[in-house]
Amino acid sequence: MKKNNVYKILIIAIIASIIISYLVPGTSISYGSVTKGTIAPVTFADSFINTLTSFSAFMTLFVYVLSIGVFYAILNKTGKFDTIVNNIACMFKKRRTLFIALTAFVYALLTMFTGELYSTLVFLPLSISIIRKLGYRKETSILTTVGSILIGGAGSLYTYHIIQMLSVTLKDTLLQRIILVAVALVFLVAFVLIFDKKPEPVELEKKKEKKLVPIYVSLGLILVLFILGFVNWEGYFGFKGFSTFLENIRDFKLFKVSVFDSIIGSSSSIVAFGTWQVYHGAILITFIAFIIGLINRIKIRELFSAAFEGLKEAFTYGLIVVLANVVLVNIFTSGAFYTIVMGITKNAVDMSTGTLSSVIAAIAYPDYSYATQFTLTSILNSSASGYESLISVLYQAVYCVTLLVSPTSILLLLALRYTETKYTEWIKYIFKFFVVFAITVSVVLTLLLKPIDAVSIVALILLIIAIGIIIYKKIISNKLGVENKTTEKVETKKEEVKEVKVEKKEETKKNNSKKSTNKKSNNKKKK
Repeated sequence: MKKNNVYKILIIAIIASIIISYLVPGTSISYGSVTKGTIAPVTFADSFINTLTSFSAFMTLFVYVLSIGVFYAILNKTGKFDTIVNNIACMFKKRRTLFIALTAFVYALLTMFTGELYSTLVFLPLSISIIRKLGYRKETSILTTVGSILIGGAGSLYTYHIIQMLSVTLKDTLLQRIILVAVALVFLVAFVLIFDKKPEPVELEKKKEKKLVPIYVSLGLILVLFILGFVNWEGYFGFKGFSTFLENIRDFKLFKVSVFDSIIGSSSSIVAFGTWQVYHGAILITFIAFIIGLINRIKIRELFSAAFEGLKEAFTYGLIVVLANVVLVNIFTSGAFYTIVMGITKNAVDMSTGTLSSVIAAIAYPDYSYATQFTLTSILNSSASGYESLISVLYQAVYCVTLLVSPTSILLLLALRYTETKYTEWIKYIFKFFVVFAITVSVVLTLLLKPIDAVSIVALILLIIAIGIIIYKKIISNKLGVENKTTEKVETKKEEVKEVKVEKKEETKKNNSKKSTNKKSNNKKKK
């Protein structure tokens, strides 16, 4: 039943979106003209139709999730997945904190540069399995991976809709984004290493297995190609080499026919590095999965059987994508989101109204692309102005931070489903961290996006002092706990030694008494 908890949460979210459609009047925006309508309720029958709409609109992410299921099913079929997890864990068994820090840094950095929350999803099962193998609990593995991805997304350097709709350039907010990600990432790693429960002691021994190198190479190849494919090289650096190279290959013709398009595919299916979408990643990992199977001499029939089993298992994960976006379709068709956000930002767009709008967007619209379009459209049609730099950083940061607890957060729900963690258990675990983390992000954003004044400086100093006191107390309590444990161990050892000495004395007394009785009996016999 633990696995099904995420579906219950999604059903509740869908019902909530239906109820909202009965309470909030709808607003439609078309080519800048705003039309305030009446209440347009979404019935339960409409929700079934909206489920089909969600499936068709988010087919690419659904297929990507299925391809990940196929990849790991074939990897498990080789019998080497557990060995890989074990051997990587063995490399870091004495440096577990280093693995946590490296994992968080890599996920945040990749997401920050790609601007795609789901591009690294393929590595999540592997990373979570290794962290669990190192003795950390499942909530820690989710926070380290999903939390780092969302932090990277919070400061992503290239987001097309924000740049296009707000007319801001990457240079305008580059420093703010880098500082935000750095502070948030340090905060997350500090929480995991200092405040979270200590990992359980584990005994790991490296296993010897043949043909592991091709799998390591395949994983490395996926990582490299994903970096090349998802990072917007032209947008960041103005580098057009990949697109130019692809155009030159396409221009090569024999008998007026493009050789490349005839063999590989048309321009719609094959694109240059830097312009990939998740379905391009799906094609790549599916292809590599079958190559791994063939290298390990898995029969074709067994290979397709494993792939089919992976599809069946991954379908339950793909269902999360569909159901979460049913909330999006329900809210959009009712027009309630435009009404709410335009009502919030009608008078001014500042830290408070921008934050509240972003929080609502993260719950109502789990897809970042649609959320950005609809939220910015609502704000652009309000009476506020001069908010471009503020919203370009604030919206993105608050939206991704909220996805740590949002009941429609696809990335979070996929991780909860994989680790068999209940949503309520996750909220209990993350609540304290989330509150302090949200305050920290708010203070950092206030300092980065506003002129620094006395109030901001005092607030930041007080926050740093408070965090320092908490960390100091935690370290002291950990030291006292260790000392108490060591003293307890010493005392128990002393008591054990005393007991052993007493037992030896008693045994010697018994032996002496037995010897004396035996002597007496022997003397009597002699007499």
